[in-house]
Amino acid sequence: MIYNVVLQSSLGNGAGGTIGETFFYDWSQMEDCKYKVSFSFISAIATLTNGAVGTIFVDLGQSQNKLATGQAIAPTVFKGTFLGCLLYSGTGANNYLYADISTNPATFLRGRPRNNNFFVEIHQNSATTTDNYAPAPGQYTLILNFEKIEE
Repeated sequence: MIYNVVLQSSLGNGAGGTIGETFFYDWSQMEDCKYKVSFSFISAIATLTNGAVGTIFVDLGQSQNKLATGQAIAPTVFKGTFLGCLLYSGTGANNYLYADISTNPATFLRGRPRNNNFFVEIHQNSATTTDNYAPAPGQYTLILNFEKIEE
């Protein structure tokens, strides 16, 4: 069984910059079992002047995703909700961020997510998670693919 949960930034409750959007999804519509989670992402065409790596964070309960830090950086700076990296493409005013299902490794969940209200954040690859990707990538669609793991 495969479930695709489609998140469109235009339907989220965010600050308008699409860096952080809150979504609602009733996870009880899915079986409570183990899942392999992969994702795809595409942003709108925009003039993105930031050459930094885009990173995406979504709280799905993926407690096994860990970020390594330098010795001088407190590990509490990083969130455990890291989902993956976004690629940058295009030129001039025709830039966009994207990730396809093969761009990042899968995430594994022990059960369906529990938080019906959850937050999607897009940051740049830096020493803190408060570094929003700027300028904001504009509207986006994020597709979360939940594949049931048969035991």
